[in-house]
Amino acid sequence: MQLQNRRPSSPPSLPSNSAYYLATNFGEGSLLQQDNCTLPEATYPQNLDRWLVPDDPFLGVSAAIRRLGELAHKVAACNDPVLVLGETGSGKGVLASWLHANSPRRKHPFLDLNCAGLDREFLDTELFGHEKGAFTSAVAAKPGLLETAHQGTVFLDEIGDVDLQVQPKLLKVLETGRFRRLGEVRDRYADVRLISATHRNLSQAVQAGRFRSDLFYRINIIIVEVPPLRSRPEDIPYLALRLLDSLAPPRDGVAMRLDDSATQALQEYSWPGNIRELRNVLQRALLVTESRVITARELHFFPVSFQPQPAPAPPSADLTLRELEKAHIANVLALEAGSVQKAARRLGIPRSSLYNKLNRLGIANARL
Repeated sequence: MQLQNRRPSSPPSLPSNSAYYLATNFGEGSLLQQDNCTLPEATYPQNLDRWLVPDDPFLGVSAAIRRLGELAHKVAACNDPVLVLGETGSGKGVLASWLHANSPRRKHPFLDLNCAGLDREFLDTELFGHEKGAFTSAVAAKPGLLETAHQGTVFLDEIGDVDLQVQPKLLKVLETGRFRRLGEVRDRYADVRLISATHRNLSQAVQAGRFRSDLFYRINIIIVEVPPLRSRPEDIPYLALRLLDSLAPPRDGVAMRLDDSATQALQEYSWPGNIRELRNVLQRALLVTESRVITARELHFFPVSFQPQPAPAPPSADLTLRELEKAHIANVLALEAGSVQKAARRLGIPRSSLYNKLNRLGIANARL
């Protein structure tokens, strides 16, 4: 498949029935059919250049991306919280920005915050703000994101990482619009739409006590799932050409293109890093190519050994404690390429203790 400089002749066609909704995600009586959510006709811009903007979350021709476009056009008109699910690098942030830009709140602020790794104090201050003197370094009052984004949209990426002590405060804002700055005694009000995203399984987090069930049910009124890149290989040539146009604009009227071998290689790769990884692969290819045509030889993918591995299956309840210990130690040894010293460090025990366990459990093939 050689696309060269061609672009799709027309955007994907969408149903004009404004009452259409995705039965796979929403059933009878769902929010999308309620009075507070007007369902506009799902249409794409007729100007093809606008349709192919770099941050277009619906670029492609696959059924999965069409379904995403249909749902997003309806969800944008709503005022309720949206939970965007998808793998890392799949474009959740781009979709959140698009939802705001096409919503009734588009003339007001869109503020985003990645919650991954943020401690409670910092997250509390970022979301709700603080008063002067609330803590040692608070030399001046500071409004939080919720206050600053009044009448707009707040996008919280990796909401599954929000500290448990901050979660009830966020729930209060969603239910009443009220909050307090750190060090303040009076309530403030913020009218914001929350769009949140995560690559985690929040249902499991609720069961494990890491995420409040009341907040979980409040933020997932509408769920939008961004499909991983590997599930829509037919979209990859279009995405690649769009990324190449943004990374290397046409020179003397000649645009960068992919030959058949490059297109095939891109479509056969599994893309654990999704669109973000696709951009990186193309950027590396542009550094080494000597022409305006990228071939498979210029494509260098992330080493398999460094790709994220799926979580191991939970151990069987039929195993004895000795069998569980043996399996765990053998797994750690495999991760450390058989090094007893490194495995002992990972297990948090002395190397001599690990040697004793290896002998007792009959685990071989270890090395110093």
